[in-house]
Amino acid sequence: MASVLKNTVSRRRAALLCAALIGMTAPASARPPCTWYVKADGTGDLPTLQAAIDSAAAGDTVLAGPGIYTWSSQGSGDEYALLRFIRGKTGFLFRSEMGPENTTLDAQRQGRVFYIQGGDNDQVTIEGFAITGGKAVSFGDFCGGGLLAHLSSPIFRGCVFRDNSADRGGAVYYAGVSGPRFEDCVFSGNRAAAHGGGILLVNSSLVPVFERCIIRYNTAGIKGGGIFAYHFPMSLVDCAIYANTAGEKGGGVYSERGYPATVDGCTIAENTAPDGSAVHLLVCEPMTVTSSIIALNHDGLPLSLNLSTLRIGCCDIFGNAGGDDLPEGAVDLGDMLFVDPGFCGLPGSRNYYVRSDSPCLQENQGDEMFCGLIGAFPSRCGAVSTRETTWGGIKGRLFR
Repeated sequence: MASVLKNTVSRRRAALLCAALIGMTAPASARPPCTWYVKADGTGDLPTLQAAIDSAAAGDTVLAGPGIYTWSSQGSGDEYALLRFIRGKTGFLFRSEMGPENTTLDAQRQGRVFYIQGGDNDQVTIEGFAITGGKAVSFGDFCGGGLLAHLSSPIFRGCVFRDNSADRGGAVYYAGVSGPRFEDCVFSGNRAAAHGGGILLVNSSLVPVFERCIIRYNTAGIKGGGIFAYHFPMSLVDCAIYANTAGEKGGGVYSERGYPATVDGCTIAENTAPDGSAVHLLVCEPMTVTSSIIALNHDGLPLSLNLSTLRIGCCDIFGNAGGDDLPEGAVDLGDMLFVDPGFCGLPGSRNYYVRSDSPCLQENQGDEMFCGLIGAFPSRCGAVSTRETTWGGIKGRLFR
């Protein structure tokens, strides 16, 4: 208890020193890095997260205690968002103390959650929040329910975007010269009336990176259930893209007039669209897909190419409703599999770990294949996977 009290007192002294130096208009280089601690009940160093963000300078940390930060308790009522990063905010860390399971930013359908504007935000890192209840408003043309960003390339790490909505970009909308990075993030249950149920990217030559992300249960009325990219490159690494839905094209991924893109070590499964249930490319520079599983996608062709090139190798394509053949325009890079990947779970269980005898594991591929792990998930069950046999497990499958 004494050490906790001592740390709290030290943190408050640091915050007071920062506030005093800011009040004297001292440059950030003239003071030590500060930690601005904010509590959901308003009793921290500053009463709101926005006040702390506005006070933070390069090298600082804005630390959010556990709890639910809502539009009612935190919002300024303006048209931007619950939280705003405007030009001039750079080089600091905005993170939760106890992770997304315990720290929620909820816009309560009153507006979007984040608005980020300007190249000065390139060095901002946002870490460990559940981002929910965002609804895009007329400012920003009804784009980006969870996040609307323009000309900025921050890092999001360990965040969960869930249950956000917009006309375009249900969870995330990025526009302009932007190269954001998302690490270990989840995009789940977001909705777009038109394009990009989970994520929409438009007009940039910089490469956004999605690494170890899960993109699932998102819905787009027209194109790009999981991701929609227009005139934008992409890098998807070790990601799982599953159970997303698009009304017309690109259940998992849709790219139009795209720069070269890479998909490596991903699992794209059980997505739904009449055309390109897994991936749809329209007038795109080559997309290179390697070490990935494309399986059990519903409705139309899983891979749909229109005036585009797909380079694909070391992948397993299996069990897709529209067939498993490579489409015309695909370049086979070799070491392709068209066999059951051996998921641990039944179809619909969303368990995409693989059995110990899976052909997607390097040790089961033979001496002439050097693909490594194919798909986003390693082995988590034996050669004969175990199933839940309790009534609760049976009900869970019946009424999922």
